[in-house]
Amino acid sequence: MSTRRSRRRRSLTATLLVSAILVAGCSSAAVTAGTSVQAVGLAGDRADADVRFSQEMIPHHRQTIQLADLVDGRSENPYVRDLAAKIKKDEAADIDLMSGWLRSWQVEVPAGGDHAAHDMPGMLSATQISSLERRSGAAFDKLWLSVLGKHLDSGVQMAQVVIALGRHRPTTRLAEKMVTAQRAQIAEIGRKLA
Repeated sequence: MSTRRSRRRRSLTATLLVSAILVAGCSSAAVTAGTSVQAVGLAGDRADADVRFSQEMIPHHRQTIQLADLVDGRSENPYVRDLAAKIKKDEAADIDLMSGWLRSWQVEVPAGGDHAAHDMPGMLSATQISSLERRSGAAFDKLWLSVLGKHLDSGVQMAQVVIALGRHRPTTRLAEKMVTAQRAQIAEIGRKLA
């Protein structure tokens, strides 16, 4: 009976993995030319979902830091300024962690300023960034919080995929931490915007 359950679980996991790849629609951007087949296949203590998560979350986090950097000189709101400082610290630490995993798996770390990353689901367009850059004061704060909330929500969705499909326990633990922290931030942002 346990063998039958194990086969069903593997079959369900494989089905979910294929579905996640098709939904993401960015497999060619996520897996770079330097990535070995072994690194992205089911090998050792990781799965495609684990590799993909780090490769996609690193640019996502970089854009969150870019959003946080916009606060300087545009906002005097203590909540916005404190949240931006927290984001910079937390997301930079996550990037270092995920970059280390990718290097240990001999998978290329996404380059900074990668324009292909803007095509990933949940990423902000250059127009949205430009709109924020033109604002300051209360108008900036309101738009920044709204944009940040949506951006964090896309990060939660990415984390939920690796929680369901990942095999690398440190990756799934990081994803679980992100889901908890970002849901709390999204709820708090909602209260500030109400």
